[in-house]
Amino acid sequence: MRPIRSLLILLCAAPLAAPLSAQTALVADASVRATPGGSVVALLKAGTTVTPGVARNGYVYVTFTGWMDGTNLGPARDSFPAHLTGEIAMRLRSAPSMRGVILGEVRPLAGLFTTGKQASWVNIRRGGWVDAKTLPAAASSRAAATTAKAPAKAASAAAKRTPAKSQPAPKAETAPVADTVPAIGPLREGTLRVARTTAGRNAPNGLIVGQIGAGSYVMPLARSRGWVRVRSEVWVPERDVVPADASYGAGLSAADLRADPEGTRGKTVRWEVQILALQYADPLRRDLAQDEPYFLAKGPGAEDQLLYLAVPPLLLAEARSTQALTRLLVTARVRTGRSQPVGIPILDILSFARQ
Repeated sequence: MRPIRSLLILLCAAPLAAPLSAQTALVADASVRATPGGSVVALLKAGTTVTPGVARNGYVYVTFTGWMDGTNLGPARDSFPAHLTGEIAMRLRSAPSMRGVILGEVRPLAGLFTTGKQASWVNIRRGGWVDAKTLPAAASSRAAATTAKAPAKAASAAAKRTPAKSQPAPKAETAPVADTVPAIGPLREGTLRVARTTAGRNAPNGLIVGQIGAGSYVMPLARSRGWVRVRSEVWVPERDVVPADASYGAGLSAADLRADPEGTRGKTVRWEVQILALQYADPLRRDLAQDEPYFLAKGPGAEDQLLYLAVPPLLLAEARSTQALTRLLVTARVRTGRSQPVGIPILDILSFARQ
């Protein structure tokens, strides 16, 4: 959501990308996931070259590049400067041409970094997690060793700082750092590391809006008289944020949508709803694409109104694990306040969280 994308504070450190010399080729087709075991953002074919990073829970973080048709690239999404729009996966090729070798495909809504352009072709870069079994054994071992070095170095440094007689020896780490520190992907060129804990302000010498811990990574955007404006990522509870866009309809009800379907189109709402079922649209629901997944829900709040909440591909895996009668806090954009043929409002889900 926009408020999250615009936050200026990063509370977690990211794993460093592996050097180019560590590039390797996949030994099997691989699903690239946003998080270990999470949603799939791309599919890569065996033989595709990737740069492996750290390992976690049987997955290895890799970075890949390739060329794709840029006509379906959209604006910034989450922490990425671009994303794939539409509902169809796009092929990734080794060269900016239809003759380029197909490396795999990128899924709809996947966030992307762009590194070059040639005619209508765009060179993209993306990182994600793949099953360790899809990498050569040597690359997987290298990634696991890289992950395990950080706890060992931290324990060694702590031992040097602690007098032998003042405290008992610290217990050994039993889990790699990557298991306890959320990963946000390889560091981009120009990234800065916060050397000591500092306050984050809304302007030079302005109001303090938070604190940035030592060791956090930030991306510089502008500099002015000894100050640097930075951008980064931070995770906050869904219940603590609201949409920042001007079309946010804070007080809209389902009745308002039905009464003014044109005037409320495109408005963003934040509702508590009860999920009845996850369904797939049939041809009778004219304002939904055929087979488009949606929640049949009731709400918002105490309203006893049926709702169709369209689920984007990025959230489909989580939607499938949501049980009937679960109450969700949903942020969604109004597609139509009165759909055909039965007049039920349709909203496009932007995010949701279990209550």
